[in-house]
Amino acid sequence: MATTEQVWQAVQALYHATDATQRVQANEWLQGYQKSAGAWESLDVLLKTDGMSEETYFFAANSLKSKSIGPDLVEQLDAPAREALGGSLMAHIHKFRNGPSVVRKQLCLAFAAYAGQFDHTLRPVDIVQEVCTTLGASSETVPVLLELLTLLGEEADRVGRDATFLGNEVEHPLVASANRSALAVLNFLHQCFTALSTEPEATRSDKGAAMIACFCRWLRFSKVPPDQLVLSPIVHAAMGGLKDPKTTEASSDLLCELAYISRDVQSCMPIFQALAGNLQNFHDVYQSAVTDEDDALARAVTRIVAEMGESYVEVVARSPEQGAGLVNLLVLCGGHPETRVASITYAFWWRFKECLFNSCSEEERARALELLRQPISQMVLVLAKSACHPEDVDDWGQAEEDEFKNFRLETLWDCVLDLSEMIGGLAFLQALAPHLQAEVERSAGQADRWREVEGSLFLVRAAARYVPDNDETVAPGILSLFQKMPQHYRVRQTFTIVIAKFGRWLNVHPDALGPLLDFVVQGLGLPKLGKSASEALQDLCESCGEHMASPMQLNGLLQIYQSIGSLDIAEQERVVEGIGSVLVRVPGDQLMAMISAVSDPPLTAAKAALEAQDKTAVIAQLKKLRTLIKGGVTSCDRGVGPEVAAARREALSVAWTAQFEKVWPVLESCIRAFVGQEDLMEHLCRCMKSAIQAMTFRFKHFLGVFASAMVNSFLAHPLSCVLYVVDSIVSLFGKLPEFVQPLLEMLTAMDGR
Repeated sequence: MATTEQVWQAVQALYHATDATQRVQANEWLQGYQKSAGAWESLDVLLKTDGMSEETYFFAANSLKSKSIGPDLVEQLDAPAREALGGSLMAHIHKFRNGPSVVRKQLCLAFAAYAGQFDHTLRPVDIVQEVCTTLGASSETVPVLLELLTLLGEEADRVGRDATFLGNEVEHPLVASANRSALAVLNFLHQCFTALSTEPEATRSDKGAAMIACFCRWLRFSKVPPDQLVLSPIVHAAMGGLKDPKTTEASSDLLCELAYISRDVQSCMPIFQALAGNLQNFHDVYQSAVTDEDDALARAVTRIVAEMGESYVEVVARSPEQGAGLVNLLVLCGGHPETRVASITYAFWWRFKECLFNSCSEEERARALELLRQPISQMVLVLAKSACHPEDVDDWGQAEEDEFKNFRLETLWDCVLDLSEMIGGLAFLQALAPHLQAEVERSAGQADRWREVEGSLFLVRAAARYVPDNDETVAPGILSLFQKMPQHYRVRQTFTIVIAKFGRWLNVHPDALGPLLDFVVQGLGLPKLGKSASEALQDLCESCGEHMASPMQLNGLLQIYQSIGSLDIAEQERVVEGIGSVLVRVPGDQLMAMISAVSDPPLTAAKAALEAQDKTAVIAQLKKLRTLIKGGVTSCDRGVGPEVAAARREALSVAWTAQFEKVWPVLESCIRAFVGQEDLMEHLCRCMKSAIQAMTFRFKHFLGVFASAMVNSFLAHPLSCVLYVVDSIVSLFGKLPEFVQPLLEMLTAMDGR
């Protein structure tokens, strides 16, 4: 077992050694020491020893906390030792009651963790009562008692939630102690708070914050009647303590807790009335915070308002005239310029939507939406503002880009969907469209006004899916703006995606498709637009495939297909797959010629690459060929009934079977030229599997040569990708009696390896 002297020396080396190697060695030694069973005793001795440095005491206290939180408490200490640990920790807490505060904090955390883990099997202990008795006898120890009670309340709440989640029926001793002692703790806090009036004003706020925080942690364990709770001087102090920086967070926590515990409004009406009666105060404090750019205070108020919204959502839904003030304040807070603050309010809109559709009658829902139309419409505009890139976006690094992207595509996106589902996509865009059109007009000749347009378009992108296909009002107006958009690549990116999101609408309104499709295609050749343009083109090929299969559009697609060589590989694949999905809509008598037209170029390029032994180029052409086939196969069943789907699959099978007469010799040459090279064989086998899916049973015409090639390849180099494609053949043809024997012979030959 390490001695206290060794531990002290290692800590000194860790903090004070000038040689980096010594610090690393000391750190490694201390980590190993912390995990040892003998550390319990020597850590206790260190804390008892006077005259040690602050970092030594901190290391010892922090180590005890880590061991108490983890499994060491149960695995390394027997029952008597665990019983003794509580008294030892209390003695250390008493010793360091006046500091250093970092040491005291770690010891209090260690004791709270100990209380949450230990079941006191040898001697039943009312742990909260014991703490109060030990530390409550003197005014000198009241501050540390408040700190420890706060942590015990947090730990008891955690233990109780874990027990509920795990379905434990036996009440944990700490939870039982908290339930028994809650009223006494709250009364003690009231006594301490009353005595604050005699304290010097310089220390009053700090001590008041500690009492408010402790009071908050113990509310859930008490059974204080709501009408008495709202009379508490601590609650009143929290109502008025938001603007004091020292009590802001604690006051916000307590008011949030009051909202949470009063979700049953009927039984907690005094709390509801007290909080609702303070809405104007919350409004004024929030406005003051925004004016002073005090984000911490704005966040504190927003948390309260959001918790009230979520707790009182049924009041808002069933009595919207009573909840209108709260909703207006939620909208105001939702417009905070800092997204981390604004997004706190977003969960309310999901709960409100769920309540309207799952708990309210149709009449109640319609009434609520009608009476709250104005704040809901305002929230749409608030979200549009939140979606705007900040002015310093051009100075961002990748980390800032990713953070804002995640905010928009996750947090903000969900809120937009909630509002769209609640009021309907058409109503959502009706609220947004005038703002978008006005911003487009303002952006004329002003290059720096692109952000407002792009932010609004982002909301259109999310809500477009809810617009009915027969809309003749909003969609045409929005899509017609493409000629007036600010010339900024981010605006064009987002509008390109918007066009694709209106794909179903464009399928019903094909007259609008042509110029918008040209807009998308032009983006393929512009910097930073290839990804969005290729994704949009692929989506349009799928959603508007019937119209794009017309002779005029097909010629245009072929021209696009022939000019995509400059795009990234991923972008090429999206375009190719989109074109493949259009092919299944081509009439059967024209399909064969179209498949030949699109698949002959990669075959020709693959032959040239084979002659040059350019494996990379061969792989690229195999991927293109496979993507073409896959695009058609996956689109056969989309959006059509079984009869149409069957007709598409039949036509595709006939066409690809004919084309495979050209494809197979190229694949066979690839196998011979690059036998055993796993990367190429992987892509070849994927291409084969897609071809088999397209041809289905017509692949029987190639089964013999295919089996021979696969057997020879596998015997030379047993690659898993060969088994992958052979499995497809067995699954397809193994159900037919006439193919069972040939398949068995193929598998037997491969097994010879």
